[in-house]
Amino acid sequence: MHSASQNARRSGTRRRTRLAALLSIVALAGLFSTTVNGTTAQAQETDENGYPTWAAVEAARGNEAAKEQQIKEIKALISNLEDQAAAAQDHAREMTTAAAVAQDAFNEARGNAMYLDEQAAKAAEAAEESKKQAAAMTGEIARTGGTGNMSVELFANPGEADDYLYRLGMMDRVSGTLSVSYEQAQKDANTALALKDQAKVASDKRDELYQEAQQAADDAMAAQQAAEQAVTEEMDHRGELEAQLSVLEEDRAATEADYQAGVEYRAELERKERERREREEREAREREQNNNPGTGTYTPPPTSDPPVTNSGWTRPSSGWITSHFGMRSDPLGQWGYVLHDGTDFSAGCGAPIRAAAAGTISQIGVDGYGANFVTINHGGGVSTSYYHNMYPTFRGWGEYVNAGDVIAYEGTTGWSTGCHLHFILQVNGMAQDSVPWLRARGVNV
Repeated sequence: MHSASQNARRSGTRRRTRLAALLSIVALAGLFSTTVNGTTAQAQETDENGYPTWAAVEAARGNEAAKEQQIKEIKALISNLEDQAAAAQDHAREMTTAAAVAQDAFNEARGNAMYLDEQAAKAAEAAEESKKQAAAMTGEIARTGGTGNMSVELFANPGEADDYLYRLGMMDRVSGTLSVSYEQAQKDANTALALKDQAKVASDKRDELYQEAQQAADDAMAAQQAAEQAVTEEMDHRGELEAQLSVLEEDRAATEADYQAGVEYRAELERKERERREREEREAREREQNNNPGTGTYTPPPTSDPPVTNSGWTRPSSGWITSHFGMRSDPLGQWGYVLHDGTDFSAGCGAPIRAAAAGTISQIGVDGYGANFVTINHGGGVSTSYYHNMYPTFRGWGEYVNAGDVIAYEGTTGWSTGCHLHFILQVNGMAQDSVPWLRARGVNV
């Protein structure tokens, strides 16, 4: 079943194709009329987007100087389209990586704040326990110490002198222990206070980096959108510009095929793009298998797709969960005790990775550690990201995907100990534990 947005895109494509054909026919009819009447109408030089019209191209053919100038301008437009598309794509890649780095910095700060909060809570608990112990000892001294006047006690209770002297010795030892207990209680209280202050600083830093990560994500999305628009502009106009250039350089009249060149060129580029993605996916699989003999064997897709629940969510991987969300020691031994901001699934190198829910591809790229990733925006502030893929994704930026659609294949790119999917769920930019989220939506994880 196709989504409404997909149907709308296809309808829009059909309308543009029909419109292009109609405009071509009208243009040819106009040129034919001009030729039959034996007159040259005043040609509109550019269209609303600043590109030369076919009428202007035909008019330039009759004047050598005008033709050479038109050829020069068209070549400059083609070169400019290429440069703009390439620059926009490079910028989008840089901004996407920067956004991933900013997110990593925020996650590190968040993990540090969580750790300090835990330590402060433990220190406060230890201080309270030390305080209770010191108070209990104080009570014991008051209970067993008698009047505190030794001569009175001995005169009043001559038969209990030995017992009383024994209790005095115990009191002395208890008093020494009490002093130590009070000192420990004070130390624990000071430690708790210091850790609380550190946690506050860490929390402020976390909040600051959260804003930076959100801004970086917005900037990356804007850059990818600009890149998509630049590529679309090139696809929309380059074919027609090259056809116009051909007409001028060959000094011939334009044909119906020339007018349709833009539509045909776009279709050809889309075909080549599909082939490129399929080739890169295939090569990535082969590299992964060659680099991981034995443990890197390819895992074929399951015979049946993971079920999509009534909530619209499904498992992103058929593999076992190998690491949960939360604080843990870095398995590669470089970063110490850190926040693991996702859930790791392992189904084997090359195993399919599926969209956990329907949404739009919002980020495609490589993070600061070299891991290929793709992000899906599900709306309502909810997004999911899929890391360590063999190739970021063979889907296009802005493409709509359904729950359960294959979007990538499991790899071990970046900061990884082996082939697995690092699955991140974010709600309003904050990583959450995906397991209870999925279970609450009927997914078996």
